[in-house]
Amino acid sequence: MADEPPRGLRSWWPAGVGALALLAVLGVVQATGTADHPAATPPASSAPSAAAPAGSRGSPSSAESRSARRLIALPRVDGTWPGPNGMSGVNGDPLFDTAHVNAFCTARGRPCRIAKTYTDRASWESMTAGTGWTFDLFSDFEGMLVVSQGLVPIGASADLAACANGERDRDWRNFGSLMTSLGRGDSVVRLGWEFNEKTSPWRADDPATWIACYRRAATNIRATDPDVLLDWTINAHGTPAGVCGGVSTNCYPGDAYVDIVGIDNYDHYPWSPTRAAFDRTAADPEGLSWLYSFARAHGKLFSVGEWGVVPTGDAGRENPSFVAWMHAWFADHAEHLAYEAYFSDCGEGGVQSSLFRTDAGCFPNPGSAAVYRNLFGA
Repeated sequence: MADEPPRGLRSWWPAGVGALALLAVLGVVQATGTADHPAATPPASSAPSAAAPAGSRGSPSSAESRSARRLIALPRVDGTWPGPNGMSGVNGDPLFDTAHVNAFCTARGRPCRIAKTYTDRASWESMTAGTGWTFDLFSDFEGMLVVSQGLVPIGASADLAACANGERDRDWRNFGSLMTSLGRGDSVVRLGWEFNEKTSPWRADDPATWIACYRRAATNIRATDPDVLLDWTINAHGTPAGVCGGVSTNCYPGDAYVDIVGIDNYDHYPWSPTRAAFDRTAADPEGLSWLYSFARAHGKLFSVGEWGVVPTGDAGRENPSFVAWMHAWFADHAEHLAYEAYFSDCGEGGVQSSLFRTDAGCFPNPGSAAVYRNLFGA
């Protein structure tokens, strides 16, 4: 699954999906958390300072290099990736900030054009008006942001109905206002991402309610942030029978509410021991190529907001070939690929997908790192 605190906490179930873990810069757990969905808050040191100069959060001179709309609209040609205009990046690991994104990209040999991050979701206020610190951590990042934003706070799945009824419209307008005020209105928001994953707090058990909530959130974010790009993202490799009727696209909110269709695609459950297995999994329902076809049928660009090797999954080891096959897939679909972001994780109990970290507790993935550096750093 795909809500990742900077230290990369991720747990995995036999079905191959992980529990949501609330983002916190240092993973400070509150008493309200649960074992599966720990609540957390950012440390005081990461909170935005009222005395900070406005220029510290972006300036007109950096607007073009940070504009998701401009960068995604640059022409790309099938057959190469990233190429001159491919939007390729990563989350910060172990902290979601510019320094750790840049460290990964220096190690791969090519700067990152995007940084992926997540909001805090301890409460409605902390995930909307109060999540400015999330953006402050990337105030000096000269590229576009991809922000993963839940539909309800951790432990508040019942609030989907209130959201659908319009009771949370003000919160969504506050989130749009926040992004605009911090100079990041022109960013991608993965709104309610991985709603088809069984541990998600905003899991779409009732498709009508979920769609209504998504639409109200989208409409109200856009009301105060008209430049935002909304990414509707599923979790790959299967949707439980009780979620969206067993098919993720049953929860598609409609073309008017979506700018990008995306997927989170890891080498696990099932892992791909051969290229034939990779292609078969991609073509199956809820797979990479399956959803890409859906996106193109709706005239939408496509994204892969999270992907990586999973040595802690059913493969039981790293899989450098998966990196090569993902790269080939990206190159084959470059023209309509809005962006892709590797997920680097080195947390205890997590997927251990890290490529370049060598500190204690990290699984070594040297083969995958070498292939990634060769293909994505060129």
